[in-house]
Amino acid sequence: MGYKLLGIVVWKGGKWYLRRRFPGMPRKLAIAGAAGAVLAGAAAAAVAAQRAGSDPAAAAAA
Repeated sequence: MGYKLLGIVVWKGGKWYLRRRFPGMPRKLAIAGAAGAVLAGAAAAAVAAQRAGSDPAAAAAA
């Protein structure tokens, strides 16, 4: 439940920030930009986690 509440707070805060930062921008474009930024961050985190999980020393020994 805590992560759900945190997600709601972050989402609403991000929308609020974008509306204040870019007042003339259409709403759907602002939300799409925020969603794209979240997806890009998630992809970067997944790549970093995958690289951290692989052990180059073990691969070199094999």
